[in-house]
Order: sequence, then structure tokens, then C-alpha cells
Amino acid sequence: MSGQSSNSGAQKARDSFASILSYYEKHVPADEAPEFVKRVSSGEIQIGVRKGDVPSAEQGAELKRALDEALKTQDAIENLSNAEKELMTQAARASLRSRKQKRGK
Repeated sequence: MSGQSSNSGAQKARDSFASILSYYEKHVPADEAPEFVKRVSSGEIQIGVRKGDVPSAEQGAELKRALDEALKTQDAIENLSNAEKELMTQAARASLRSRKQKRGK
């Protein structure tokens, strides 16, 4: 089965990831950006930043949770490349590390 519905989990993951990238582009200096942002910027996979409103830190954290959930769907598993899954998994997990670091300060 192909079409829009079969790619819904993959598309949700891509959309969430694009919004997360827009957050990093707007709020984090390039030299301090996580590795997954640098890999996307190098053209390893073709997902760009999202146009329009840049998410806040709170919205970014929610997007990372949504990305983590989308990556667990069967259609994301089947329709995302290994490179996309790896980068998106890094993005989803990045919030856990950064939130723990902020709490420890």
C-alpha cells in the first residue's frame, strides 16, 4: 500500500525534525550545534529547516517527543532511510541530555 497514508509516520517524523532543525538554526550558534544538525547541513540527507515560525525551547522539547513517537510507527520504520532514522533518533534523544544538563546547573 502506497500513498500519503502509508507515509504518515514518516512524514510526521520529517516535519518534526524540520521544525527541530529550524530551532537549532535560530537559537544555537553553528559551532555549538549538535552533530546531527551539522550532518544535515552537510547534505547527508535532504531535510531542510521549516519556513515560518521558529519553535520555542518548550515547543522544541515537545517536537522531540513527537519525533520519538513518530519514529516508533511502522510506516516510519519502513519509509525512512537508515540515515534519516539515525539522525532523527539523535535529535529525539538530544532533548533528554540537554534537559538533564540544564537541571543540573
